[in-house]
Amino acid sequence: MDHQQAAELLRQRAGRPVAPRLVEQLLRRTDADPTVLEAILDQVDTDADGLHRVPLRWPDELADPARVSMLSLSPDSRAVVGAAAVIGREFDLAILEGVCPGGDVLGGLEDGVTAGLIREQGPQVYAFVRALGREVCYDTLGPRQRAELHERVAAVLARLGALGGVRAATVQELAYHTAEAAALGGRQRLDAAVAAAATAAAAALEDAAYDLAAGYFAQAALFAGRAGWAPEQSGRLLAAAGTARLRGASGAGARDAGRASLTGAIRLGLRAGDHGLVAAAALGLGPRPTLGALAGDAAPPPDPVRLDALRDACATLPATGLPPEQHSAAARLMSRLAYETGRPELARRALDLARTGGDPRAVAEALLAVGGELDQVVREAVALGDEELLARAYDLAAAEAVRRGQTGRAAALLERLAALADLRAAALVRWYALRAAAELAALRGTPDAAAAARALAAGQAVAPAAADAADAALRRWTGPKAGPGRANPAGLTAREREVLVWALRGTPAKEIASALVLGERTVETHLASIYRKLGVRTRIELIRKLGDGSGL
Repeated sequence: MDHQQAAELLRQRAGRPVAPRLVEQLLRRTDADPTVLEAILDQVDTDADGLHRVPLRWPDELADPARVSMLSLSPDSRAVVGAAAVIGREFDLAILEGVCPGGDVLGGLEDGVTAGLIREQGPQVYAFVRALGREVCYDTLGPRQRAELHERVAAVLARLGALGGVRAATVQELAYHTAEAAALGGRQRLDAAVAAAATAAAAALEDAAYDLAAGYFAQAALFAGRAGWAPEQSGRLLAAAGTARLRGASGAGARDAGRASLTGAIRLGLRAGDHGLVAAAALGLGPRPTLGALAGDAAPPPDPVRLDALRDACATLPATGLPPEQHSAAARLMSRLAYETGRPELARRALDLARTGGDPRAVAEALLAVGGELDQVVREAVALGDEELLARAYDLAAAEAVRRGQTGRAAALLERLAALADLRAAALVRWYALRAAAELAALRGTPDAAAAARALAAGQAVAPAAADAADAALRRWTGPKAGPGRANPAGLTAREREVLVWALRGTPAKEIASALVLGERTVETHLASIYRKLGVRTRIELIRKLGDGSGL
């Protein structure tokens, strides 16, 4: 069973998509064996994010052979194999020796090989023959024994890494083992779990793995609360989790979770009188989205959550005597509030404050709110390596060029913006980039329905109401040279446009259903409606009319 099949199986059980990491964990722990996976599915908490080990009870008929093998070992060998199970499916001899000092590790491994539980994987590297065998060996340990072994594994991994030894741990491994060891309690262990989870989150952010980073930050916040950290300290971790969740938002669930974390952090900050926390959480909600270069004077619908957060954050600023270290955050907050409310005088105040503070990011944000010197914003964004700032600058500059009738400049800016589309890009950047590609096609007189549909789908994960409004603005644009048969299909619903993207690639209805988490009959119904609205009878005619989607 592959990842897609397992994801669909879990989706059917849950009635909605589940976290990819949960699917990966279950596949890893079952060797992707459909029989084993089916046997434990009813136990799975489909709300789990997959970051933590999901508790499972293995059916006796599947687990008994491994239990018999484990019981056949001597107590000493059983201890070695149990410690190996805590390390992982695969493990290095150096780590196991560090976890079992003074024990006959090689003898225990030899007994494990004889019992059919373990095999030699390579030079000083071993592995459990089956994932289920490792699971059973792990489950034979008591909760306290497991936690103590996890603590020892974390210590060995950290030591080997510090010494540049055989096997340096990844930050994810350390986060996992310290989190499991935290079950033993104690402030020192909980603090270590917070530090390890926050480090793993930072590493995930560097890799643009935003959902993973959000999960680790949320885990760190949980341990910080258990350790008795001040609410505002836990709140900073919560704000970081929400910000990461929104940056990687791939759907409504992630977006709602991110916004909930950030509004919770704002409440903690207000209660503690911590301006820094309130500011970080309010900024984490992101900037007010635009409707694109072709929207004219149309404005996005208001977002009460963002507006309230910005007002709360600005209200915490001192009326006079703002400390220099707060100039940057204050200027950015004022800039976003000015843009949200259309208050040019507030934008100018923000620009003055940003220039006084000297932070180029705050200056760039203020210039976006003022609506001038966009070329400077582009230069600052490039220098800062801030793709979100760059996308916003390109978008506003292209809109300005369209208003002035500078079609060539607008097209050049949209090309640069479209080039930012990347699987690693933050959700807002990806939406703007995909939208720019669709706008560019419309500006050139050849509207691309598939590109518009893809942009709409990306935007709905960021700001559904704004995405719908931006899509409507794009569909109204026909351009000066719109050719026959290429008009944007304004009559399609948002879901039909999503289906259209896949249909133009020649994707079978069954695969479209799996990708969009729909029933196959529902997809067929959408396809029939698309054909009717576009005046075609077959998939071939559809592709001939709108193109094959090869640029998607």
